[in-house]
Amino acid sequence: MFQIWNERLIAAGWHPLSGGVSHPHGGLDCVHKRGAWVNAAELTFPDMNDFAYFAAVVRHGGFSAAARILGLPKSKLSRHISALEERLGVRLIERTVHRFRVTEIGQSLYGYCENMLREVDRAAKAVNEASGEPQGSVRISVPTGLLEGSLSAMLPEFLIRYPKVQLKVLATDQRVDIINDRLDLAVRAQLAEETDSELTMRVLSKVDLILVANKDLARTLSPSRGIECLADVPTVSFTSAMGECKDTDVWEFKGPDGMPYRHEHRPRMSCRSVPAVLEAIYAGVGVGLLPDHVCAEGLRAGTLVHLLPDYQMSQATIYLVFTASRGLPSAVRALVDFLVEQFRTLRATTIATGA
Repeated sequence: MFQIWNERLIAAGWHPLSGGVSHPHGGLDCVHKRGAWVNAAELTFPDMNDFAYFAAVVRHGGFSAAARILGLPKSKLSRHISALEERLGVRLIERTVHRFRVTEIGQSLYGYCENMLREVDRAAKAVNEASGEPQGSVRISVPTGLLEGSLSAMLPEFLIRYPKVQLKVLATDQRVDIINDRLDLAVRAQLAEETDSELTMRVLSKVDLILVANKDLARTLSPSRGIECLADVPTVSFTSAMGECKDTDVWEFKGPDGMPYRHEHRPRMSCRSVPAVLEAIYAGVGVGLLPDHVCAEGLRAGTLVHLLPDYQMSQATIYLVFTASRGLPSAVRALVDFLVEQFRTLRATTIATGA
C-alpha cells in the first residue's frame, strides 16, 4: 500500500522528502515551511513504508513472523526499522538473539501507526467508492465449520459476481477483535443471543439443530421411549467455539409436553469440523446434533434418519458483525448484502425440502 504513497504525495503537490507543498513556480526543489520557501534538500520526511513495517513487526511479535507475512527478507526488514529509529532518534525495539521487546516509546508509536494504517485503508476505500462498482479487498473471519459448510460455495460465487473484489479470509474458531485485528467483517455462530454496543450485528440465519443417525443405527432405537432411547447409544459431538476438550457433552431439548430435557453423554468423537462430524454419523459411529440444512441431502436420500422429530432441539444464530462508524465501503456492503441474500435462500430451500 505504501509503495505508491510518495507518488501520490507528488501528484497532490507534496514533496516525498519534505512533507511540504511545492512552490508554484519553483517546482519540487522548494517547499513552504514556517512562512518561507526553503530548499527541499534541507528537510527530511521518513519513508511511510518504515512505519508500516514497524507496525507489522510489533503486531506479529517479531521480525521473523513479520518478514514471512510481508514477504521480505528478515535482514531487510531489520534495516528498515533501524533506519526509522535513527531518523526518530529513539530506540523502538530492544532486540538480541534471544529477546524481543518493544520499548515504551515504541508501544506509543505503534498505536499511532495502527491509526495511520486504518486511515490509509479508509482513504483507499473512499477512492474505490467513487468508481461505483464494488472493488478492493475485504478482510473477513469465518468459523472453520461454516467455511467448510455453507460458505464454501457462497464465497466463490461472490467473487465471480464481483470480479474487482478480493477476499482475505481468516478461518478461525477463536473470537476475533474486529478493530484490533483490522477486519472488515466477522461471521459468528452462537447458541446464545449476543449484543455488542460497539459493533453492528446482522442476523444471517437462525439454524435449527436436529438429532440424526444413519439408517442402520436408527433401526436399533425405540422412539416410543422418547429421550430415554438415547441412554446407551454412542454419540458424536460438535465441540464448543473455543475447542474445549471435555469428557462429556450435554444436549438440551424441549419435549412434546413443553418440558425441558437434558441428555448428558460421553461422545465417542468430538470435533470442530461439521463435515467430519457428519461423516462420522454417516459411518454409524454414533448419533449427532447438527444444523438441519447440513443433514438435508442425507435425509432426502434416506441415508440419515431424523430422530425424535417431536422434540425441539437447540437453535444457533449466525451473525455478521462489522463496524459502521463511518459507513461501509462498497465491497464490504456488497458482501454483507450477498451473504444476507444467500442465507435467506438457503433457509427457504431447507424449509421447502422439509429437512
